[in-house]
Amino acid sequence: MKDLELSRRSLLRIMGVGAAATAAGGLTSACTLVGSSEKSSDDQVTIKVALVPDPSGASQFYREQFDRFEKQNPGIKVQVIENPSDQQANAIELGFQQGNPPDVFRAQDTNFDRIFDRGWVASLDQYVTDEFTSRFPAGSLDPATSGLHRDGKLYTLPLVWGKWSSVRLLLVNNTAAKLGGVTAAPKTWEELEQAANAVTRAGGGKTFGFAGTWGKGLLARMLQNTGGPSSIDNGIDLRTGRAAITHPSLGGAVDLLKRMHAAKVMTPGWETWTDASKVQTAFAKNELAMFVAAPFQINEVRKLNPDLDMSIVAVPEPAAGRGGYSGQGSSFSPLWSMSAQSKHPEQAWKVMDFLTSQDFHRAYYDKFGTLTALESAWQDKAAANPDQKAIMDIAAETVRLVPNPALVSPGGMQLMSAIRGKQDLQWSEIALPAILRNQPFAGPAAQLNAKLDAFIDEQVTALSGKGVQASRADLTFAGWDPLQPYTPSKK
Repeated sequence: MKDLELSRRSLLRIMGVGAAATAAGGLTSACTLVGSSEKSSDDQVTIKVALVPDPSGASQFYREQFDRFEKQNPGIKVQVIENPSDQQANAIELGFQQGNPPDVFRAQDTNFDRIFDRGWVASLDQYVTDEFTSRFPAGSLDPATSGLHRDGKLYTLPLVWGKWSSVRLLLVNNTAAKLGGVTAAPKTWEELEQAANAVTRAGGGKTFGFAGTWGKGLLARMLQNTGGPSSIDNGIDLRTGRAAITHPSLGGAVDLLKRMHAAKVMTPGWETWTDASKVQTAFAKNELAMFVAAPFQINEVRKLNPDLDMSIVAVPEPAAGRGGYSGQGSSFSPLWSMSAQSKHPEQAWKVMDFLTSQDFHRAYYDKFGTLTALESAWQDKAAANPDQKAIMDIAAETVRLVPNPALVSPGGMQLMSAIRGKQDLQWSEIALPAILRNQPFAGPAAQLNAKLDAFIDEQVTALSGKGVQASRADLTFAGWDPLQPYTPSKK
């Protein structure tokens, strides 16, 4: 989700993929370290690994892990290259341009595709064995849905990504909720509204029933996908390939928030919060009864108030019944890749194999307390942690794999990129003003819906002119049921 980018640095404090700024040195000093593998004086092969030293403590952790790897593989020396998160992609590109790239590097999400598109990433298929595949959850390495494949080939490997990355949760401060006589977590939108009103009335201006989070459309998104297809996050119903900003699930979520904001049951000033700290602090101080959260916020709240009486439950759904689930666009997100120019690919693969081993993932979980792509490495410990168990249980209940046009065809990738990049066609631009000003949403939604459909048609024509085959068919998955996990056969 686009607005979730604002939370990404914080999100990864529990999910383990967050970006943390490093000390001085900058792009120039970081890039001087980047280079292709070479043989050292003792005839060892040196494999250079470019990574981002996050979360806090990662520098020492990686060095300790690679020391362990070197003892297991005495013919390989690992040289760690650290770059600040916001400079990593540029540093890697510069290394390739200078003919001196790292052998293994961390490139996340769109940064991976940026480097992949230049032909600098090696295919990993020749190294994959049945034992390697068995480490991952069944079916998660399907080329059409893994998120790690391009053109049917495996090019990148994950670290901390899975179903829990997409889950959203309702956090309930039981002490604050009881002020309004609320003793059970709400299960429907209607119960949520009633509970928020009751707590606010009893709170006397000191405790409020509900609050939004940061970002223009984030809160409406978290509610919408309980009532309809999660693809509406991008303004499209992927069952039809048509714009769907007018879908009732979105209008219903906006109307619910409009009513609660107008009734002043939401913490005053919530719409000005630019990060997660405000809502977490109010919640931890018993000034807020409920908010819809990302998983990382549970850990942050616990830090602020370890003894807080808190319930973690599924996001409420419409009283009429569930119409969709939180969408997981791919099983994983790209992170580790191998240089196509490495002089020692066999040794580079051994490093990547180590980075996706159960021992490494278990160590990562033990160090940072974060869930990783290899569930079998930490499932036993997570089951004994009430908060993490709640995250996993609710993810299993409320998250489903959904179609991802960007993984299916070049046309789908180009169309989705164009849609996401067109800021004035994002429904968040009209949702928040409607909520804050208590204004109708349906009219502006209809107008924006028509503009989005016209833009898609324009992009199809423009891409065809560039030699890229693209059509509405790239956005259409007629066999998809939003209440069921997507499989490629349902295209």
